[in-house]
Amino acid sequence: MEDSRRNDGALLRFDAPDANVAVVLEDDGKVAYAYLLESETVTADVWLYNVAETPHAVDWQDQAGMPFLNPREFCKDEQVPRLREDAKVNCKWLERGVEVSIDDVLVARLKHGSKPGWSKLAARPGPLANPL
Repeated sequence: MEDSRRNDGALLRFDAPDANVAVVLEDDGKVAYAYLLESETVTADVWLYNVAETPHAVDWQDQAGMPFLNPREFCKDEQVPRLREDAKVNCKWLERGVEVSIDDVLVARLKHGSKPGWSKLAARPGPLANPL
């Protein structure tokens, strides 16, 4: 597993075969999210992991903090493989959704309308992710 502190981030897009659906995975060097797109509109999203130090609390009203880091109380004390341009990403397309694996680790599930979706690193339901 790559050291999460030594990656400048990644922006990856995967389109479903024979559908107007895609998933965008973004690691901006601070935090990582997945977005489900239908006709280029975000219909679901989920926090994947924090890159920056996990905060004890987040000011949800401070729009300058977006995309938000997930606070400690909602995070498992585990790691998943970090997104990078050469990561082995697998998208298992579901009816109106997708499961995303990075380097053979299932990290997220998104379904149309799930805001938030499900993340392997979510310890309990929160504003950014539900436990996978």
